[in-house]
Amino acid sequence: MLLSSLFFDNSGWHWYSFLFCISRALPMYTLSSGRVRFGAFEFDLATGELRSIEAPNPNNNNKVLLREQVFQVLRMLVEREGKIVTREEIKGRLWTDDTVVDFDQSINATIKALRPALGDSADNPRYIETLGRRGYRLMPTIESLEPDPGGAPAEVVAEAHPARDRGRMRWALATGALLAVGAFSIWRYEIYRHRITLAPTDTIVLADVDNRTSDPVFDGALNTALRFEIEQTPYLNLLGLDKTYATMGRMKLPPTTKITPETARQICSKTNSKMVIADSIADAGNRYHLEIRALDCESGATLAEEGTDISARNQVVHELGATAARLRRKLGEPAESLVRFNQPLEKATSASLEALQTGTEGTKFFLAGNPQAALPLYQRAIELDPDFALMYEAVGAAHGSLGHYDLMAASWTRAYHLRDRMTGKNRVNIEFHYYRNVTGELDKAYSVLVRSLELFPRDVFLHTNLADTLLRLGQLKRAADVQDETARLEPSALYFSWAAAENINASRFNEARSWLAQAETLKFDSLQLRIQRLQLAFIEGDRGALDRIFDSEAHGPNRFEFLREQSKLEAQQGHFDSADRLQLQATKLSSDPEDISTALVFSALRNAEADRVTQARKTQDQALQSKLERNQRMVLALSLARSGRTEEAKRLADEVSQEAPLDTIVQRLFPQFAPRSSCSSTIPPPPSICSVGPSSTTSHTLCRSIISTRPTSVGWPTWS
Repeated sequence: MLLSSLFFDNSGWHWYSFLFCISRALPMYTLSSGRVRFGAFEFDLATGELRSIEAPNPNNNNKVLLREQVFQVLRMLVEREGKIVTREEIKGRLWTDDTVVDFDQSINATIKALRPALGDSADNPRYIETLGRRGYRLMPTIESLEPDPGGAPAEVVAEAHPARDRGRMRWALATGALLAVGAFSIWRYEIYRHRITLAPTDTIVLADVDNRTSDPVFDGALNTALRFEIEQTPYLNLLGLDKTYATMGRMKLPPTTKITPETARQICSKTNSKMVIADSIADAGNRYHLEIRALDCESGATLAEEGTDISARNQVVHELGATAARLRRKLGEPAESLVRFNQPLEKATSASLEALQTGTEGTKFFLAGNPQAALPLYQRAIELDPDFALMYEAVGAAHGSLGHYDLMAASWTRAYHLRDRMTGKNRVNIEFHYYRNVTGELDKAYSVLVRSLELFPRDVFLHTNLADTLLRLGQLKRAADVQDETARLEPSALYFSWAAAENINASRFNEARSWLAQAETLKFDSLQLRIQRLQLAFIEGDRGALDRIFDSEAHGPNRFEFLREQSKLEAQQGHFDSADRLQLQATKLSSDPEDISTALVFSALRNAEADRVTQARKTQDQALQSKLERNQRMVLALSLARSGRTEEAKRLADEVSQEAPLDTIVQRLFPQFAPRSSCSSTIPPPPSICSVGPSSTTSHTLCRSIISTRPTSVGWPTWS
């Protein structure tokens, strides 16, 4: 029924009367919207602001703005004043009836996110008590800081007056106001019923742009730009390109297949993702029309959408970012988050569509394992936009993959100085790589990662980089803990193998065995998993397993890697001639200069530690003629010192020290050089890339901390 008919039709008065009578008959219930205090916190029921009242910090007043779902759960607990809030009630508050989500896991994740805000622990709770599978209750006493207005609402009293016009006017005003309240309530209910809520574990599939113009540059440029826009916020969680391509492989689709909204919905369904985001651009006379939609995976229904008209081609990237930011708000992202994580897209990437398109083409080669082909495309993108910060980072990554470490450092230094032209998340990446790989300041790299994980607690690359940094600092158990968490966040062959490796480094063999068993149960297989099984079999003395692994790999594509591993195990048992022979066989199978130089410096160190001075010096002379990067020169300097060539060792160490005056390992962990004869002749079993098992010697700790075969993430290309 139209509002006009309600105002003027006789039937409308019946609606007024009905609503008015209902309003008189039913008790009024108003949800508290003031502030309360419980324990050491004050909580604003209207804004979701939580403030600690213990030892306030003058810089930020200890305030936290809770995410929507966390806010709603805490509000329910406060409203119940110590009584139980059931899981079913939480489900009803946070999700509509047609929502498809793992409710138990999502509720657990929400409670888990709430506890740190309160400084609470599930094992020893002070604020939130878990009641079996029933629900939760708030434990402290709740104190209202803003008293509710007193008095009951005044009754409407009909005035006994002969002037009926005044009575009718009062009646019309009262019922009109009541109708407005009713309409507003219905409108608010519809918003509530159709609201979109995302759990921390919900993922979103990004479809390729639907380019309805005649300009092909939009194809790659907008895909890349929109991904960076969405990834800059911790509120939204895009499905990574690796999982997207892996799912397409299971669907028998080549990675070059265009991801239409229909294909994206299939990927969404197969990966248990929450929704699809799809964008399109079309000609609109002399302008462009841009649309971005959030689609339900199963039905394809539009959950939220935003669009805009764009007057000029050079405004497309900016308007894409602005439109996506409005969509983010409709998807439930809090206003504070939108302000904090909203770097203008043309600044975070590039306003040049051609630069974005060229960089995207380079990324395709990089992800396909061809950094040599990616490099000129990255460099061309920089020519098109000299301030394209992400491209300098990409150039550095390509040079690093090719072993051009000086050029890598130069590119990452340039990216670091342009880091204000990145999203907050990409800025973290380049700061980490600059401190870790350029200056070597591991303490700063560690601090950057810890701060970043507070904002992006589920980012697997941040976890992996933190584990790598802790490994280099010699904190092996902490590194294993972090890598364990990475494997739990992202179960895969890659992360399971790294978790097993870190636990072997930390002498936590039961944990390593557990990860390998889980990998086998899930039918995960990879080169690194097989290497970790090999190392664990050696530690446990399982000769049968060792022979089976070596026999199966003897003529396979990974023969080089397993010859190298076999060489380490032979050295571990004191069979140094056999170890050198196997290392030589492995080196002949590789054409990579870095494989050869790494083999030389570690062979030299191994022989020096074993008092095989003649063999050590022969290998050292070969290594001195090779082009070595910083870490390799540090190992060689240690080898020279151990074999009595102290003057040469000191010269090399001074050279490295001058080159990297801030490097943590060079300045703090690099041992004082001494002839090998002054050290113990006992060779303990060394770990990690040096060999297998625990270690107590300075040389093996150094070896373990400065050589890492694990790749770390960069901002471009993005693998989230």
